Amino acid sequence: MTTKSKATQNRVGKDIDDTRRPVWLEATESFYKKLNRIAKECELSRYEALRKGLDGLLRETQVRNSPLNRSIRSPAQSEVFRRTMGEVSRNYWAMVSAEERRERATKSARARWSR
Repeated sequence: MTTKSKATQNRVGKDIDDTRRPVWLEATESFYKKLNRIAKECELSRYEALRKGLDGLLRETQVRNSPLNRSIRSPAQSEVFRRTMGEVSRNYWAMVSAEERRERATKSARARWSR
């Protein structure tokens, strides 16, 4: 019985790799070269580059799997909707007085701290 390499299985997304096996055992020399290059270019430690990359991947996955994107089939439509709603939000908050924004922020903070 032949099996695909773990890297191939992960890229395809069919199988989950064995979490008991250290991930660096599968990292290639080209992976480390790319990591070093990106970390240097972004002026980050290699750890920070990996951490921020993983955070970005998670955010991207969450956006892709959001209820909005499940309802709207086209990525272009989704992006137009997000931009439109962002503009609506900015326009709304521009019309709210500074005093009302402050009151809402205070009320919101109190609600968070009272939990």
